[in-house]
Amino acid sequence: MPYEIIVDLSHKEKLEEFPEFSLGEDDYEISYIDKNEGPIEFDMLEDFDILFIGNIQNSDGGRVDKFTQEELKVIKKFIGEGGGLLLTSGDGGDRDISMKKGSIRVLYKLTGVRRFWNGIIQEAPSNFLVKKKNVLITELFNHPITEGITEVVFPNCTFFTISEEDVDDIIVTSEKSEFKYFVDDDIDKIGPVPICVVSEFYEGRCVTVGSSDWLVEGNDYGLDAGDNLKFLSNIIEWLSFER
Repeated sequence: MPYEIIVDLSHKEKLEEFPEFSLGEDDYEISYIDKNEGPIEFDMLEDFDILFIGNIQNSDGGRVDKFTQEELKVIKKFIGEGGGLLLTSGDGGDRDISMKKGSIRVLYKLTGVRRFWNGIIQEAPSNFLVKKKNVLITELFNHPITEGITEVVFPNCTFFTISEEDVDDIIVTSEKSEFKYFVDDDIDKIGPVPICVVSEFYEGRCVTVGSSDWLVEGNDYGLDAGDNLKFLSNIIEWLSFER
Protein backbone atom coordinates (compact mmCIF):
# COMPACT_ATOMS: atom_id res chain seq x y z
CA MET A 1 0.00 0.00 0.00
CA PRO A 2 1.36 3.47 -0.86
CA TYR A 3 1.72 6.17 1.77
CA GLU A 4 -1.22 8.56 1.66
CA ILE A 5 -0.02 12.11 2.42
CA ILE A 6 -2.20 15.22 2.50
CA VAL A 7 -0.58 18.65 2.32
CA ASP A 8 -2.30 21.64 3.93
CA LEU A 9 -2.07 24.88 1.96
CA SER A 10 -5.00 26.62 3.65
CA HIS A 11 -2.95 28.38 6.35
CA LYS A 12 -0.56 30.52 4.31
CA GLU A 13 2.18 27.86 4.16
CA LYS A 14 5.38 28.88 2.42
CA LEU A 15 6.21 25.35 1.28
CA GLU A 16 3.45 24.67 -1.23
CA GLU A 17 4.59 21.35 -2.68
CA PHE A 18 5.63 18.03 -1.18
CA PRO A 19 8.78 16.62 -2.84
CA GLU A 20 6.98 14.00 -4.91
CA PHE A 21 10.04 12.19 -6.25
CA SER A 22 11.30 11.45 -2.77
CA LEU A 23 9.90 7.96 -2.19
CA GLY A 24 9.43 6.49 -5.64
CA GLU A 25 6.40 6.70 -7.88
CA ASP A 26 4.59 3.69 -6.46
CA ASP A 27 5.26 4.43 -2.79
CA TYR A 28 3.08 7.46 -2.15
CA GLU A 29 0.01 9.40 -3.13
CA ILE A 30 -0.03 13.14 -2.48
CA SER A 31 -3.19 15.25 -2.13
CA TYR A 32 -3.65 18.90 -1.22
CA ILE A 33 -5.98 21.07 0.83
CA ASP A 34 -5.78 24.12 -1.40
CA LYS A 35 -5.60 27.74 -0.26
CA ASN A 36 -9.31 28.38 -0.47
CA GLU A 37 -10.51 24.98 0.79
CA GLY A 38 -10.30 25.60 4.54
CA PRO A 39 -11.22 25.24 7.27
CA ILE A 40 -9.82 21.73 7.73
CA GLU A 41 -12.51 19.16 8.43
CA PHE A 42 -12.11 15.58 9.57
CA ASP A 43 -13.44 14.06 6.36
CA MET A 44 -10.56 15.77 4.53
CA LEU A 45 -8.02 13.88 6.65
CA GLU A 46 -9.52 10.56 7.68
CA ASP A 47 -8.38 8.52 4.65
CA PHE A 48 -4.75 9.67 4.88
CA ASP A 49 -1.70 8.43 6.79
CA ILE A 50 0.13 11.75 7.22
CA LEU A 51 -0.79 15.44 7.37
CA PHE A 52 2.03 17.72 6.20
CA ILE A 53 2.16 21.39 7.20
CA GLY A 54 5.13 23.26 5.68
CA ASN A 55 6.17 26.58 7.23
CA ILE A 56 3.07 28.60 8.05
CA GLN A 57 3.72 32.34 7.73
CA ASN A 58 2.02 33.58 10.89
CA SER A 59 1.25 37.31 10.89
CA ASP A 60 -0.45 39.88 13.12
CA GLY A 61 -3.25 40.62 10.70
CA GLY A 62 -5.96 38.36 9.34
CA ARG A 63 -7.05 34.84 10.17
CA VAL A 64 -5.93 32.85 7.12
CA ASP A 65 -2.70 31.71 8.82
CA LYS A 66 -4.37 30.84 12.15
CA PHE A 67 -6.06 27.65 13.37
CA THR A 68 -9.63 27.76 14.63
CA GLN A 69 -10.71 25.76 17.66
CA GLU A 70 -12.68 23.42 15.39
CA GLU A 71 -9.63 22.79 13.18
CA LEU A 72 -7.55 22.05 16.26
CA LYS A 73 -10.10 19.47 17.41
CA VAL A 74 -10.10 17.88 13.95
CA ILE A 75 -6.31 17.60 13.81
CA LYS A 76 -6.17 16.20 17.35
CA LYS A 77 -8.79 13.61 16.41
CA PHE A 78 -6.85 12.64 13.27
CA ILE A 79 -3.54 12.22 15.14
CA GLY A 80 -5.15 10.66 18.21
CA GLU A 81 -6.73 7.94 16.09
CA GLY A 82 -3.39 6.92 14.58
CA GLY A 83 -2.51 9.57 12.01
CA GLY A 84 0.87 11.21 11.54
CA LEU A 85 1.81 14.90 11.50
CA LEU A 86 4.92 16.29 9.83
CA LEU A 87 5.24 19.98 10.71
CA THR A 88 8.12 22.07 9.42
CA SER A 89 8.94 25.67 10.30
CA GLY A 90 11.71 28.00 9.11
CA ASP A 91 13.54 31.23 9.79
CA GLY A 92 11.16 33.53 11.66
CA GLY A 93 9.36 30.64 13.35
CA ASP A 94 5.93 31.72 14.56
CA ARG A 95 6.78 35.45 14.29
CA ASP A 96 6.04 35.80 18.02
CA ILE A 97 2.32 35.40 17.32
CA SER A 98 0.64 34.15 20.47
CA MET A 99 -1.27 30.95 21.01
CA LYS A 100 -4.41 32.96 21.78
CA LYS A 101 -4.41 34.23 18.21
CA GLY A 102 -4.28 30.69 16.82
CA SER A 103 -0.63 30.52 15.71
CA ILE A 104 1.15 27.22 15.14
CA ARG A 105 1.85 27.16 18.89
CA VAL A 106 -1.71 25.86 19.41
CA LEU A 107 -0.53 22.45 18.20
CA TYR A 108 1.78 22.09 21.21
CA LYS A 109 -0.19 19.23 22.77
CA LEU A 110 0.52 17.26 19.61
CA THR A 111 4.03 18.46 18.79
CA GLY A 112 5.39 19.31 22.23
CA VAL A 113 6.60 22.66 20.81
CA ARG A 114 5.49 25.74 22.75
CA ARG A 115 7.43 28.32 20.75
CA PHE A 116 9.06 28.57 17.31
CA TRP A 117 11.62 31.33 17.78
CA ASN A 118 11.50 34.40 15.57
CA GLY A 119 14.91 34.49 13.88
CA ILE A 120 17.52 32.31 12.21
CA ILE A 121 20.21 29.95 13.48
CA GLN A 122 23.79 30.77 12.56
CA GLU A 123 26.24 27.93 13.05
CA ALA A 124 29.98 27.78 13.68
CA PRO A 125 32.19 27.11 10.60
CA SER A 126 32.54 23.42 11.43
CA ASN A 127 28.75 23.08 11.50
CA PHE A 128 27.54 24.84 8.36
CA LEU A 129 27.88 24.49 4.59
CA VAL A 130 29.10 27.60 2.71
CA LYS A 131 26.82 29.96 4.66
CA LYS A 132 26.03 30.19 8.37
CA LYS A 133 22.34 29.66 7.67
CA ASN A 134 22.92 26.14 6.27
CA VAL A 135 23.00 24.15 9.50
CA LEU A 136 25.03 20.95 9.14
CA ILE A 137 24.26 18.20 11.62
CA THR A 138 26.57 15.21 11.98
CA GLU A 139 25.66 14.13 15.52
CA LEU A 140 22.13 12.84 15.95
CA PHE A 141 20.45 11.12 18.89
CA ASN A 142 19.52 7.46 18.52
CA HIS A 143 16.01 7.05 17.18
CA PRO A 144 14.39 5.02 14.37
CA ILE A 145 14.27 8.22 12.30
CA THR A 146 18.05 8.74 12.56
CA GLU A 147 19.02 5.17 11.68
CA GLY A 148 21.47 5.12 8.78
CA ILE A 149 21.81 8.92 8.80
CA THR A 150 25.33 10.40 8.78
CA GLU A 151 24.50 14.04 8.17
CA VAL A 152 21.57 16.32 7.45
CA VAL A 153 21.49 19.94 6.32
CA PHE A 154 18.79 22.34 7.54
CA PRO A 155 18.86 25.72 5.72
CA ASN A 156 17.06 28.75 7.19
CA CYS A 157 16.31 27.08 10.50
CA THR A 158 14.78 28.20 13.78
CA PHE A 159 14.77 26.46 17.16
CA PHE A 160 12.07 25.46 19.64
CA THR A 161 11.00 25.82 23.22
CA ILE A 162 9.57 22.41 24.02
CA SER A 163 7.36 20.93 26.72
CA GLU A 164 8.98 19.04 29.57
CA GLU A 165 7.00 15.88 28.89
CA ASP A 166 5.98 13.69 25.95
CA VAL A 167 8.49 15.11 23.48
CA ASP A 168 12.01 14.00 22.53
CA ASP A 169 14.61 16.09 20.75
CA ILE A 170 16.52 13.99 18.21
CA ILE A 171 18.56 16.81 16.65
CA VAL A 172 20.10 19.82 18.42
CA THR A 173 22.51 22.55 17.39
CA SER A 174 26.18 22.70 18.37
CA GLU A 175 27.71 24.24 21.47
CA LYS A 176 28.82 27.24 19.39
CA SER A 177 25.56 28.00 17.63
CA GLU A 178 24.15 31.53 17.59
CA PHE A 179 20.75 32.99 16.82
CA LYS A 180 19.86 36.20 15.00
CA TYR A 181 16.61 37.60 16.40
CA PHE A 182 14.52 39.24 13.71
CA VAL A 183 12.80 41.65 16.11
CA ASP A 184 16.02 43.66 16.66
CA ASP A 185 18.74 41.86 14.61
CA ASP A 186 20.64 41.03 17.80
CA ILE A 187 22.83 37.93 17.67
CA ASP A 188 23.27 35.80 20.80
CA LYS A 189 24.91 32.49 21.56
CA ILE A 190 22.31 29.81 22.20
CA GLY A 191 24.37 26.60 22.35
CA PRO A 192 22.59 23.27 21.94
CA VAL A 193 18.89 23.83 21.29
CA PRO A 194 16.30 21.50 19.71
CA ILE A 195 15.64 21.80 15.97
CA CYS A 196 13.96 18.43 15.38
CA VAL A 197 11.63 16.78 17.88
CA VAL A 198 9.29 13.80 17.93
CA SER A 199 6.20 13.15 20.02
CA GLU A 200 3.29 10.77 20.38
CA PHE A 201 -0.33 11.73 20.94
CA TYR A 202 -2.58 8.83 21.92
CA GLU A 203 -2.38 6.46 18.90
CA GLY A 204 -0.59 8.90 16.60
CA ARG A 205 2.84 10.41 16.05
CA CYS A 206 4.32 13.81 15.21
CA VAL A 207 7.64 15.09 13.84
CA THR A 208 8.51 18.80 13.99
CA VAL A 209 11.53 20.27 12.17
CA GLY A 210 12.83 23.84 12.48
CA SER A 211 13.59 24.11 8.76
CA SER A 212 11.45 23.64 5.65
CA ASP A 213 14.00 24.42 2.94
CA TRP A 214 15.71 21.05 3.44
CA LEU A 215 12.70 19.64 1.55
CA VAL A 216 13.12 21.84 -1.53
CA GLU A 217 14.00 20.00 -4.74
CA GLY A 218 16.88 21.33 -6.84
CA ASN A 219 18.37 23.29 -3.93
CA ASP A 220 22.08 22.61 -3.24
CA TYR A 221 21.23 22.50 0.47
CA GLY A 222 17.79 20.94 0.08
CA LEU A 223 16.66 17.37 -0.36
CA ASP A 224 19.77 16.36 -2.32
CA ALA A 225 22.14 17.51 0.45
CA GLY A 226 23.69 15.01 2.86
CA ASP A 227 21.25 12.30 3.90
CA ASN A 228 18.21 14.57 3.72
CA LEU A 229 16.34 12.27 1.34
CA LYS A 230 16.93 9.24 3.55
CA PHE A 231 15.95 11.32 6.57
CA LEU A 232 12.61 12.19 4.97
CA SER A 233 12.01 8.56 4.08
CA ASN A 234 12.70 7.53 7.68
CA ILE A 235 10.29 10.19 8.96
CA ILE A 236 7.49 8.98 6.72
CA GLU A 237 8.07 5.36 7.72
CA TRP A 238 8.09 6.25 11.43
CA LEU A 239 4.93 8.33 11.15
CA SER A 240 3.31 5.40 9.35
CA PHE A 241 4.36 2.97 12.12
CA GLU A 242 6.80 1.09 9.90
CA ARG A 243 9.80 1.99 12.08
